Amino acid sequence: MPDASFYFEQAFNYKKVDDYENAIQDYDRAIQLDPSYASAYNDRGRAYYNLGKYAEADADKAKACSLDKQYC
Repeated sequence: MPDASFYFEQAFNYKKVDDYENAIQDYDRAIQLDPSYASAYNDRGRAYYNLGKYAEADADKAKACSLDKQYC
């Protein structure tokens, strides 16, 4: 079974081609496997932002910041 980093990399590749919906699905999987994955929250927040889902983006950025101060 793939681990969280597998889904994170897959999501990152989707994000590079502006496929934010699929990116979010894979960030979701990464976070399910590792709820403390700050980078996944941060990048999912960026994907939400690009879709105009600002409340979700803000929530993810706040969660990333709470897990790792580099995202504050």
